[in-house]
Amino acid sequence: MPVVVRAIIIGFVILQIGGFLPGAVLVANLTLSPTIPWFLPLVLTWLWFFWRYLNGNGWPPSTAQQRHQDLRGRPLQRRVWWWSLVAGGLGMVSIMGLIFVTSRFADLPQEAYAAPFNVSVYPPVTVVSIFLSIALVAGVVEEAAFRGYMLSQIQRRHGWIAGIVIVGLMFFVAHLGHAYATIAFLPFFLMYSLLHGYLVYLTRSILSSIVLHTAADLMVLPMQFGVIKDAGDFDFVSQGWLTLVFAIAALAAFHRLATITRAENLSDETARAQKFDAVQVS
Repeated sequence: MPVVVRAIIIGFVILQIGGFLPGAVLVANLTLSPTIPWFLPLVLTWLWFFWRYLNGNGWPPSTAQQRHQDLRGRPLQRRVWWWSLVAGGLGMVSIMGLIFVTSRFADLPQEAYAAPFNVSVYPPVTVVSIFLSIALVAGVVEEAAFRGYMLSQIQRRHGWIAGIVIVGLMFFVAHLGHAYATIAFLPFFLMYSLLHGYLVYLTRSILSSIVLHTAADLMVLPMQFGVIKDAGDFDFVSQGWLTLVFAIAALAAFHRLATITRAENLSDETARAQKFDAVQVS
């Protein structure tokens, strides 16, 4: 099977498996006892086991190393963490602004503006738990599936550019079930994937992407469900000025991040070479 096809299939399988149980538990909770959000600790527990397995724990041991490599969950040094969150956060705000620009100027179906379901009937603690659960599942599962496994396998065979572009297209395809995901939103999804793909390229890890993805969803979900005022109501946002200002700031921050990670990657390569030489001599 071609690498691209296999990577896409594996990515979508991870996406479905990772999201199925949290979705089922959430629906069951809201149906049986909506005033007590017991689904949240269950979702957190599931994500913990899900992450550990994808990162190389569990059966079969023969695939452990490959799973660990494909996930790209390696820890980051403090400076890389800081600058990846600063650069990625500025870039994320810029790209999220495209949502409101697109919504203002594109011809979207009326269903695109409707909330997925009515949260006004639930107590505040349940609503907050719903948003937190959805955001965490999206951050962990989608990044593991797309910027982890799918990108890793395609990148090793066809390079970073091809990997990021293909993953971006598949990221758009994965969201076609949403009414807003028309062709007008394709630039948004491609830019979203480019940002996270570039972060993974620089840091060799998806950890900062998970944090930023989760934070972005937490920022948008209350607006999507009508809990807080839509940022698109402000001209500064809907006319693209927010996107432009934060994009300029993000470029400077990414330049700094690239400088730091370039030096650390060279240091890592030197350390690996020295370790290899020591093994050869012994």
